[in-house]
Amino acid sequence: MGTSFLEILQDSLTRKLLGFEAVHAEPIPFISGVTSRLKFLLNDAMQQLSFLKIGYTALEAFLQANCTGPPLDFNADEVIFPEIYRNQGLEALRQALFEDLSVDGSRPYPLTPHLELFWLAKVILSNPTLAEAGFNGRRARLRVNFWHQKLLLEESPSLRDTIYADADVLEHQLTSRLAFGGAGAEEHFVGFLIERAVIRTHYGDDALARADLAKAATTRQFQFVLTGALGKRTKFQDRDISQLVVLAKSRDREPEPYSSRKGSRVEGAKSSEAMVEPARDEAVATPKATATKPESLLLNDDTLLEHIQFQSPTPEAPVSEDTMTHVASPNSDIPPQLASLDPANQPLLFPIDSIILLATASSITNTSPDDGLVREETLPYATRVLDGGSSNWQVYTQALLVRSRIEGYRARTAERGLLQLQALVDQVIVETTPEPTSSASDVKDPTTSTTEPAGPSTTGATTFLPKATPSESASVAERLKYVYQLSPPLRWELEAELAQRWTQMGGLKTALDIYTRLQMYAEVALCLAATNQEAKAVELLKDLLFGESQAADSTDRQLRSPPPADTPRLLCILGDITDQPSYYSLAWTVSSNRYARAQRSLGRYHTKKRDFPRAAEAYTLALRISRLDRASWFALGCLQLEQEEWMSAVESFTRCVQLDDRDAESWSNLAVALLRLDKPVEGTVDVRPEPDREAAITATTSAAETVDGDETTTPPTQKTDPYRHLRDALRALRRAATLKRDDARIWDNYLTVAASIPPSANTPWGEVIQAMQRVVELRRQREGEKCIDLKILAVLTDYVTGTWTYPSREEEKDGDGEDDDLQDEDFAATATAAQDGQSGKDEGIPTPTPTTTTTTTTTTTATQGGKLPYIPRAFLALIDRQISPLATSSAPLWTLLSRVAQWRRRPHAALQWSEKSWRAVLEPGSSAAVSSGEDTTFDHVAPERWRQVVDKTVWMMARYRELGPLPRERTGGPVEAKWRFKARSAARRVLGRAKAWEERGDEDWARLKAAAREVDADAAAGAA
Repeated sequence: MGTSFLEILQDSLTRKLLGFEAVHAEPIPFISGVTSRLKFLLNDAMQQLSFLKIGYTALEAFLQANCTGPPLDFNADEVIFPEIYRNQGLEALRQALFEDLSVDGSRPYPLTPHLELFWLAKVILSNPTLAEAGFNGRRARLRVNFWHQKLLLEESPSLRDTIYADADVLEHQLTSRLAFGGAGAEEHFVGFLIERAVIRTHYGDDALARADLAKAATTRQFQFVLTGALGKRTKFQDRDISQLVVLAKSRDREPEPYSSRKGSRVEGAKSSEAMVEPARDEAVATPKATATKPESLLLNDDTLLEHIQFQSPTPEAPVSEDTMTHVASPNSDIPPQLASLDPANQPLLFPIDSIILLATASSITNTSPDDGLVREETLPYATRVLDGGSSNWQVYTQALLVRSRIEGYRARTAERGLLQLQALVDQVIVETTPEPTSSASDVKDPTTSTTEPAGPSTTGATTFLPKATPSESASVAERLKYVYQLSPPLRWELEAELAQRWTQMGGLKTALDIYTRLQMYAEVALCLAATNQEAKAVELLKDLLFGESQAADSTDRQLRSPPPADTPRLLCILGDITDQPSYYSLAWTVSSNRYARAQRSLGRYHTKKRDFPRAAEAYTLALRISRLDRASWFALGCLQLEQEEWMSAVESFTRCVQLDDRDAESWSNLAVALLRLDKPVEGTVDVRPEPDREAAITATTSAAETVDGDETTTPPTQKTDPYRHLRDALRALRRAATLKRDDARIWDNYLTVAASIPPSANTPWGEVIQAMQRVVELRRQREGEKCIDLKILAVLTDYVTGTWTYPSREEEKDGDGEDDDLQDEDFAATATAAQDGQSGKDEGIPTPTPTTTTTTTTTTTATQGGKLPYIPRAFLALIDRQISPLATSSAPLWTLLSRVAQWRRRPHAALQWSEKSWRAVLEPGSSAAVSSGEDTTFDHVAPERWRQVVDKTVWMMARYRELGPLPRERTGGPVEAKWRFKARSAARRVLGRAKAWEERGDEDWARLKAAAREVDADAAAGAA
């Protein structure tokens, strides 16, 4: 078998597989013939490595023709299709290939050049006999399946499942190989991690992708960190300010497998590398700059500098790990190797290290590309690769593409980003377009209309920049060397991205021209609909789907035969524009019940019409196809909440948080569903969730699904906890509050649930205090004292004052206690109690270290050493810092404050709060802090209101009697020497304003009069 693409594809084994040597009385279908011959030929184990090489050759020839260039030097049709099939017509054969590559109702891009090469690679590398024989075959299947996914216009759930399953097996194999130090183990492991990170980024698993990249960098001993350095970004800055920069340095030398790569080809790790790798003597152990690289356009801005001018190589403190993933020491200090680098003159990186930086940037911007802060934090990754120089043509091209994507959202860099993207599109088009040549064959080459989707012809494509000469370009080997780790976009993907960029810039006419040339009619229709041309969009889609003869307004027409490519997607777009659900149903039928988007669209339609049962049914069907669609699980959970299907809602939202544990809304809704579940009954198993994932509430869906973190210490059954669901809901709300610290609704629910657990079931008082503090912080500006939940505050006050005795001044001195105003100084640093198994792992909610064990009884507990434990200190901090400043006109609030002051041995303050509470009842419309001085009559108030005034006045008189004679705190002397006079005055003030109640002989009036006589009697007895 030869070494070049053409030699391998024309080898006798390849020709035998493709049927060039087959003799049949009647020709059999091409696809079934190749499949059956491959199954037969793979029975010979000695030929499996050869077929692996053929599969890689076909795949990399396809990638060269569609991603990297230069154009192939052979006619793929003549190499792949025997003459007997070419004579029968290639158009029908191509349609059969497209149909064979369709997955889950989605077909490859219809103008894909040289699709026959990819089909051959797919048939060979995805064969179970070859793919499951070992590491090399499984990795080949993972690669070809991911490129198959990239050919499709929408995500395929079945391909995703296969890719992720193969990746898990490969990780296990490579981890074992790395542990034993096999030949090329590190190279293969790092390459696999980067490839899996790219795959996970494509599917939206950005956090997992960054974890893979961090592991790859650690394995390679590649150090990089995002930090700050003083410098100037604009031309008019007169002083240096901190600028973001990525400090990165490759290791000094690559080990032998990276340099010689002997292991990969001998073991068949990349069978086609015999054709694409440089010669042995060209391999280097240190990074070297290449002589050629794509041109990087200048910014040419009147304000921004071309490059940041850094003042000093000494960086500032690094960015927090909570904001950005980086590989650094655990204490976030910059390693010495990086601290010594000059930010403006950093060394060249190895290509694989540059790829790690680019993949990190892509994984961060994948979720929120239009977020300004995210762009500022990710642009330095691409800048570091570009400023360091080019060590590989394709890596440098990818860096330019990443930078252009980031710059497209900022006004001062949008022009350069657009022009750079245009230059890259031109580069790919020119370098993947074959030169027009006259063929001696009489058979028409079908690729003349499909190999150039970027323009009307393949002759002399115009470019934004001058076309590079062969000496200024890179070889095939250099372009394909890291194609699986880079995963560059296909040529039509890149052009579609350019059209989308023009749409964002307002160039809809240019975008429409590009989409029309690419025959991306779905995007054309969306562009027309976005410009208020819905009628044209509907007409276009109906013409494509149904034909001109059936262009009526009815929706029960027959589709074209054969239907156009990507028919289900076109039908769904037509349904979106016309708001007719029949198109969604037709899309579901056409796709043989495999196109999940059709059911999702039906679900949204029925939800809008408030037909919740049918909407839930539609989402359920969609999730049977796409089990990992978090948005569908969330929508289904909301529908189940509307229908009061609480257990089903718990399962749906549990799926959501398993797929994305940073979705605060899912955690909050999960708590709502858990709260509605029936209490656990006797006889059920009650065990706690895993310690390291206490917020994963899968335990609540079924007792059998719960797995304890320590099986050896947990008995098979325990006494049923009737508040188990309540605790699970609390854990879910705790996680939600951690993720959305500024959402007052979540914190309010958190407070309510925490306070709902009775003391007999170990109420999490610390969390009650923290939640109340956060609710007050978030709502105080808008609602004032109304943001305080007085019922919960009253329960909390009862617990604290009934459990602990406040230390006296002597006890404080004996125990070196602090002043009671300062005893809560550490409250801000310890805002959460260690209650209910809280491990403190949730970010933003630190765990305190209680000084004593919290008791749930109501017996008085003496303080230790004159200092209160954590719970009462946190409670007092809440009262002093949050509650007291808000008190204005609420009588119950003043009453609670009075109780707290009395418990704190502050009778003077307690009496003041009591007076304000009493005034608030007498004058409910004015502030209780200052009396209005105007006496309003009680003659015409309702009986309930009059009874409330009497009760509060009697209570106030009792407070005068109780607190007046006590010694005043700090200054000494009685709290109120004239307490009897004030008590009599309070009674007379009310009685004098209620003459009508006296005339009626009211019992409450008589009761207040009797209380006044008792005070007079006490005064007379005291005088005697």
